Amino acid sequence: MSIQKANAHWVVWFTLLGAFLLSIVPLPAWVSVARPSWVAMVMLYWILSLPERFGLFFAFFTGLLMDVVVGTPFGQNSMGLLLVAVIVLSLHRRLRMFPWWQQSFVVFVIVGFYQLLNLWIRSALGRTPPTLWYLAPAFTSAAFWPWVSALLRSLRRNFRVT
Repeated sequence: MSIQKANAHWVVWFTLLGAFLLSIVPLPAWVSVARPSWVAMVMLYWILSLPERFGLFFAFFTGLLMDVVVGTPFGQNSMGLLLVAVIVLSLHRRLRMFPWWQQSFVVFVIVGFYQLLNLWIRSALGRTPPTLWYLAPAFTSAAFWPWVSALLRSLRRNFRVT
């Protein structure tokens, strides 16, 4: 019985770096309202595809990095991404078998929970008045999910990330 060693984990960190960059790219105000949750989608993909390698610590660390990059209160994104990770880890066997359109719907629900948790924290701090526009990234994340997952799947297979 041979144990295959993990390799090419730099691809995971490179994709997260790309997601961080897409999260801070300046956009016009009317477009930035609906900016997809790139970091949440990339993290969701890696936890979904390799749950034995990437889990809660990965989500917490990614959230702390997101807090630093975006400039949100320390722990806000880590709590939200932990929620995403818990949901994905508890459902990952089912989610893998779903077709792309059902996965997109689940991504909509999960990113919606993430956005609502962030809205709740920001509203409690008095920074953002609650509006339904805060759920727009959930719609765009669900719309981009098939392409993001196909791109990350091809990267995972080409670089043999295990």
